[in-house]
Amino acid sequence: MIHQLVTKPVFKLGLSLAISMSLLVACTENSTTAGGNSRVGVNSANNGANNGSANGANPFVGYQSALYTGTRNWLCHPDLFGSANVCQGNFDSTAVAADGTATPLIYQAASQPAVDCFYVYPTTSLDLTGNSDLLPGPQEKQTTALQFGRYGELCRQFAPVYRQRTLTALGITTFTGALGGLDIAPNASEVAYADVLDAFKEYIANQSNGRGFILVGHSQGSGILRRLIAEEIETRPELLDRLIAAHIPGTNVLVPNNSDVGASFQKVPACRNASQIGCVVAYVTYRAGDPQLEDPRFGLSTVEGTKALCTNPAALAGGPAMLFPVIPQQQPPVFRLLLIPRGPGGPYANPVSNLTVPTPYYSIPGQIRGECKIGPNGVSYMEATILANPDDPRADDYPGEFIGGTNWGLHLIDVSIALGDLVSLARQQATAYLGR
Repeated sequence: MIHQLVTKPVFKLGLSLAISMSLLVACTENSTTAGGNSRVGVNSANNGANNGSANGANPFVGYQSALYTGTRNWLCHPDLFGSANVCQGNFDSTAVAADGTATPLIYQAASQPAVDCFYVYPTTSLDLTGNSDLLPGPQEKQTTALQFGRYGELCRQFAPVYRQRTLTALGITTFTGALGGLDIAPNASEVAYADVLDAFKEYIANQSNGRGFILVGHSQGSGILRRLIAEEIETRPELLDRLIAAHIPGTNVLVPNNSDVGASFQKVPACRNASQIGCVVAYVTYRAGDPQLEDPRFGLSTVEGTKALCTNPAALAGGPAMLFPVIPQQQPPVFRLLLIPRGPGGPYANPVSNLTVPTPYYSIPGQIRGECKIGPNGVSYMEATILANPDDPRADDYPGEFIGGTNWGLHLIDVSIALGDLVSLARQQATAYLGR
C-alpha cells in the first residue's frame, strides 16, 4: 500500500498557530547509497594539511573577525569541547527493518578528518526582534545537532551562530500581508548574510589551512549559502577549487531547463554521481499525492527558461531510490507543536514498542522512496512515498507537515528524510576530493 497524504482540517491554536505561521514563512528564505550504517570517517594522519588543495592561496590573508575569532559565537568548532560543542553529542540511531528487527547504528566521529564542513542552520530563532541575538537557544542548538551532527563522521565541523531573520519578523510580515505586509526588519536578511560571510572569512583565513570543505545548510541557511557560493566562491578560483560540494536542500537553486548549471550558479553544477566534486545537491520535498503541489510554496521558478534543481542524494543520476532517513525521537521544542500528528510517534506501529528504542534517533531503511519529479505546473521536487504495510510491525506514517500551514510539503524534514544518504554522499565526495 502506498500511503497518501490525508488532508486534515485546520483548527484554531491561538498563539501556537501564530508561531506556526511564523515558522512557515521563516522557512521560505526568499525563495549513491544509503549510508546510515557507515562507521569510517575520511581521516588523514596529518589532519589534511597536505591533501587536496591544501597549498591553495588564502584569499583572506590577515582577516580577523570581531565576532568569530577563536570559539566565540560558534555552535560547532574543533576547539570547542564537551557540551559547549553542539556537534559532540550522541548521534546513535536504531534502524528498524520491515520485520521489526532493530539494529544499532553507532555514531563515531572521525578521529583525524582531512576535510571540513561549514553549516548554516535554518530559521529557528524565537527572539522577538527582527534579527536574532548571538545567544543561541534550544532551537538553534538542537536543530544544528539534528541536521549537522552526523557529518562529524567525515569532517571537522564549523557552525556559526548568526543574527538570522527571526520567526517573529517573518510572522508579522505574513499576518499583515493583506495590508501590503509590515516588515519590522527590512534589512534583516542582509544582517544575517553579513554574519555568515564574516564567519566564513574567519574560517578560511585562520582555520582551514587550505583544506577542502563541504557547505551544509537548510532553508534560510541554504539560501545564505547559495548567495555565498555565487558571490564569493565562484568569483575566487582558490575557493572554488576547494569546494568539495554544497548540500543545501530546502531552497530553490535555479538551473536552465536543459542544463545542470547556468542560472543561480555559473560554475557549480548539480551533483550527478557520488564521486563528482565542486557540485551542489538541492531539493525540496513533498509527499506523494500531496494536492498542494498544485500551488506549491517551493520548487517553482519565476525566471523564464529555468527550473528549480532537484538532486536526490540517494539517486543523483535520476530515477527512484530508497531513502535512508535519520529521524529524531524528539524534535526541537517549538517544532513539536507545529508538526501535524501522524503515526504512532516512532518506527513501530505499536506505541509501546517505540518506548524500547534506546537511541536518540531512529531509521527506517527500505520504507520511504524518493524520486525527483516535475509537475505539470513546472514544480520540481523530490517526491517522498511511504511504502506502508499494515501487516508488518513498522509504523505506516510519520509527521512532516505543519499545523496551520499550506503548500509547504515536507519542508521541515527535508534534511532528516535523507540524512543517511547525504552523509554517505559527503563521505564519497570527500574521498574523491582527497584522491584527485
